[in-house]
Amino acid sequence: MCGIGKVRRADRMEACLNDEAWERQAKNMVRAELMRRGLSQERLVQHLSALGIEESVPNLRKKLSRGRFTAVFFLQLMAAIGVEWLQIPEAPGTPGGDEAAGEFGAQALARSDRAVAGEGRPPREGRAKRSG
Repeated sequence: MCGIGKVRRADRMEACLNDEAWERQAKNMVRAELMRRGLSQERLVQHLSALGIEESVPNLRKKLSRGRFTAVFFLQLMAAIGVEWLQIPEAPGTPGGDEAAGEFGAQALARSDRAVAGEGRPPREGRAKRSG
């Protein structure tokens, strides 16, 4: 995990829980939501503008590429994309978290069964989880 070979679990967890892994996971979460909805970054900029948030396509690409943005901007992105409910992946340093923060994490998150359960919303009491 995290490409650091065989080391003690505690050391591996500490090494994996660095900012870079969290940044990769954040950008992969945004990219996964864009994939699920078939939205381009250009269209996302238009959606942000409709919310009164002015962002250029090149600037958005830089932010998403780095994975460095504020929690406020993350929430603005989710609102602009149309996300009503979000399943947060496991922390980096765990098998699920390493996948979400990995090179193909956005694709893994986009096709995740957890993400589409209940059509993107948390299951309600008495509402069966969709199989499929």
